[in-house]
Amino acid sequence: HNTKPKAYLITSEYNPDSNTNESSPTTTTKQQRKTFNQKMKDYRNHRIINPPSIHPCGNDKKRMMVTEHKVAVPLYHPDLESAAINGEPSDSIAVLDRSSSDDNESSFESDRETIDVYFTITELLSNTADEEFAASLADLTLSPRERAELYLQRGGGGGSDADDNAAEMIDASRMILYLQGGPGFGCAAPVSGLSLASSKSSWASSALFGDVTNLDGKTFERVVLMDQRGTGRSSPIGKRRLKKLFPDMFLSDDDDENDTMRVERAVGEATEYLAKFRADSIVRDAEWIKDALVAGSSSTEDDDGDDTSPPHPQPWGAALGQSFGGFCLMAYLSSIAHPPKMCLFTGGIAPMNTPVREVYDRLWKRVEERNRMYYERYPGDVALAKRIARLLEDESRGEPVRLPSGGILTTRRFLQLGLGLGGTPGVAFANLHSIVSSAFLDDDDDELSAAFLKRIDYEQSFDDAPLYFLLHESIYADGPASGATEWAAYTSNQLSSTSQFDYLLTSKDDDAPVLFYGEMVFPWMAEGDFAELSGNGMRMLSQTLAKKGDWASLYDATNMRAALLGSGNGEGVKSKAASATYYGDMYVDFDCAMKLVQRGGPLEGVKVWVTNEYQHSGLRDDGAAIVCKLVSMAKGSIHVPS
Repeated sequence: HNTKPKAYLITSEYNPDSNTNESSPTTTTKQQRKTFNQKMKDYRNHRIINPPSIHPCGNDKKRMMVTEHKVAVPLYHPDLESAAINGEPSDSIAVLDRSSSDDNESSFESDRETIDVYFTITELLSNTADEEFAASLADLTLSPRERAELYLQRGGGGGSDADDNAAEMIDASRMILYLQGGPGFGCAAPVSGLSLASSKSSWASSALFGDVTNLDGKTFERVVLMDQRGTGRSSPIGKRRLKKLFPDMFLSDDDDENDTMRVERAVGEATEYLAKFRADSIVRDAEWIKDALVAGSSSTEDDDGDDTSPPHPQPWGAALGQSFGGFCLMAYLSSIAHPPKMCLFTGGIAPMNTPVREVYDRLWKRVEERNRMYYERYPGDVALAKRIARLLEDESRGEPVRLPSGGILTTRRFLQLGLGLGGTPGVAFANLHSIVSSAFLDDDDDELSAAFLKRIDYEQSFDDAPLYFLLHESIYADGPASGATEWAAYTSNQLSSTSQFDYLLTSKDDDAPVLFYGEMVFPWMAEGDFAELSGNGMRMLSQTLAKKGDWASLYDATNMRAALLGSGNGEGVKSKAASATYYGDMYVDFDCAMKLVQRGGPLEGVKVWVTNEYQHSGLRDDGAAIVCKLVSMAKGSIHVPS
């Protein structure tokens, strides 16, 4: 994490209502605003860290440009800190209005600790001017900061239907923000993880080629893909970073003789640090990204060419939330005064108002059904999974099975391969079958193959994305009333009341299949099964997070209804919304989602398309078609729901 070399206290620098200077009010306000804007620019430290990459997109007249950006954001956003200090009611959330002089950065201390947030922007190159602009950004003599300045100077110029004003301001309403699933994973990278090969190859290319438009009927000029804080290249959280930030937490990893108080203090500090990496902070990071792009390219200037425009609402044109990204959209609607003008959910309506234990009781039942479906398609894998489980439980083998990553392949870790069963069956089931069928060197051999062990490491990403382990259950902790999560999947009533997931029994029972687990985390994952999650420090951290009961609120039903339906006090609808809700979704409970979108519910204003044509992976499988349908629903141009 970073701290800025310059420490400005901005609190008194820019107050539009204060005219203590002897100069005229207009002159004073302009100068204060100019000073404030420069200090905020320094604080954000917007960089384009590499020259742009240019990619063909199946169109003779156009190519795609991808730029890689970083901005600094507060580790602890001021309004969240203020709410925690002032003890605001846990059943309501104060809306952050960044266009208000009371809520914007004028009350911001710029020596506040920061982290970096990384994002990419993908846009079309449609003409000679666009190509020349891309070439200017490729100048290797430019520093990352200079490259960002050059990018912003051009502003909204270019694009398929841009006018001749190449210095116009970047228009937030013509950008679409993508919020990734997780929590804990970086965003898919353009080209390698998100195809741009043609206008129909992904939802992103479809948006840029004009298959979908914003609420004003204009094409989207930019697709913004953000690595959520702590993931990907956004100051990623891993064991090595935690050791740098909280070295005392690991004192007992190699030596039982340690200062217990120092270890416990460090664990407590790390717990509160990671509590700042949830959806409420993620959506505020997205606002900072938008501000860095829009404010940095503002065309409202004084005679000296300096931006003096006061802040005003400029919401994203659209935001797409996949899975946990949809949970983030709900946080957006709950806490940001000017949320994206269109909110598009794909398998991402959080089970708000459902106790965390019930969330996992329901999940175990869905996981069981997916197991049954898998074994129906690959009946030979019933015996093969039992054979693997029996081998791993055979104590006569002596040494445990070590994975290339340094972790241990236990039966319980092997069964976590079921996490992927919620994708489209043709792909997800076939993938698990290919792993299981590669387990042994020969059909009559009990030695596990190297390819199988490598595949286990590849498929299970907890070592690379430890936030997925550490914070996963906390995404269901909505305020102090939710209480501690207490390893809700592991202590689920559904798990304890039945033996069908007890592999010690089912591996020996010829009539009962060994059932794989789903999207769940367990305390034993920090006991050697995963090398990067293990050790006394990481184990204590995971246990402390599981016992934490004072989580901040994430959602506010009143605020969501006001954003989607209008507040009734003169404020109209701020966001149009639509959701692809998958009937058989293994990861996000269908019934819990439908409770929220029914009449009178917090998400009543979301138009819902219920389908079993797709699974949770629908956006990856047929993203262009799904997003086109959702945009049409949000605009009211098709009768869905009918």
